[in-house]
Amino acid sequence: MPHTLALGSFIWLLLVASLVAIVSERLRFPYAIGLVVVGLGLASGPLLPPVRLEPHTLFTLFLPPLLFETAVQLDAHELRRDWIPITLLALFGTLASALLVGSMTAYFVALPLAVALVFGAIVSPTDPISVIAILKRLNVSRRLMLLVESESLFNDGVALVLFTSLLALAQGGAASPWDAAGRFFSVMLGGAGIGALAGALASRLVRVGNTPLLGLLVTTVLAFGSYMVADACGVSGVVAVVAAGGVFGNLAWRRREEHEAREVVETFWEYAAFVVNSIVFLLIGMEETRWHWWLLPGAVLSAILAVLVARAVSVYALSWLSGALGAPIPRTWQNLLVWGGLRGALSMAMALGLPADFPQRGLILGMTFGYVLFSLIVQGLTAGPMIRWLRLSGEPAPEQAEGA
Repeated sequence: MPHTLALGSFIWLLLVASLVAIVSERLRFPYAIGLVVVGLGLASGPLLPPVRLEPHTLFTLFLPPLLFETAVQLDAHELRRDWIPITLLALFGTLASALLVGSMTAYFVALPLAVALVFGAIVSPTDPISVIAILKRLNVSRRLMLLVESESLFNDGVALVLFTSLLALAQGGAASPWDAAGRFFSVMLGGAGIGALAGALASRLVRVGNTPLLGLLVTTVLAFGSYMVADACGVSGVVAVVAAGGVFGNLAWRRREEHEAREVVETFWEYAAFVVNSIVFLLIGMEETRWHWWLLPGAVLSAILAVLVARAVSVYALSWLSGALGAPIPRTWQNLLVWGGLRGALSMAMALGLPADFPQRGLILGMTFGYVLFSLIVQGLTAGPMIRWLRLSGEPAPEQAEGA
């Protein structure tokens, strides 16, 4: 019988991930996509017992280190410089994508609108891990990297809160759309407040006792503790982790003599995120075989087209608005943002977290898993050639990076 991740399976998955990393490096093949492909093979073979991508484990054990590792390295100056496009893409882009995907699938797949909007929220967060690796290898503009990473980091929290709000509305747990909207913003702001406060307190504690080991201890408590406290308070744990990491990373180390402690802490979290990502992408491949999405070709194709169209409309429209507000995004970057907006484990976990009696649950799972696999394999494998075709590889001059 399938079971959640046990210690024995965890060690075996790490061994497999290590082998995949070596082969991927030799073949210059995207590591994350290689893990998904190998996971597909492992699920149908006898080498490992069937292991589940369990939503609770992903949210409480895997998401905090993934989010914290990225958030703690955010530069407040860079965020202030590009807050307009980041806010537009992460907040309004996520909302627009969920609305557009929900509307199109309600029409083409004949789902009730409330159910289709839940599906739209499920596939709205981007997870461009493999694209980020390609961007780093090809040495693209730092600002482009920031846009891709920041959108993915912040829209995870937006999508998860939107999902819970729309799920409550679809199940009659919210009195009206206005009630769902009020819950959405209160949960977002509550999570941000708890995370920011925790990050500020942790940064003060680390600066009082400036040692690498203390930094590791405090940041571990901060990453997981901010999530648990926010979740216990009924607000967004994901948003809390992002806020905690961002505030801590910009307040904890300001003096030159604190460089060693910062380097140790960031190296640790980079390693933790690498391990978690390796396990998650293997589990994505293994989980894909459990749901017979290939038996729903029409619905899966409709989902793929709906997500791609919604992504294109939201990115191009919001990029135009960003330019009108004084923060232009070059057209070639827009093209990459559209095609590089992959979906991954968070979408699958939200779909798996749907209640057993949710209307059309099996259909939503099939569409989600089908699109995620298409996204990772097709879009992921073509992202590198697209970057070269768009001539984005190689660090541009500062004025070019700003792009007009």
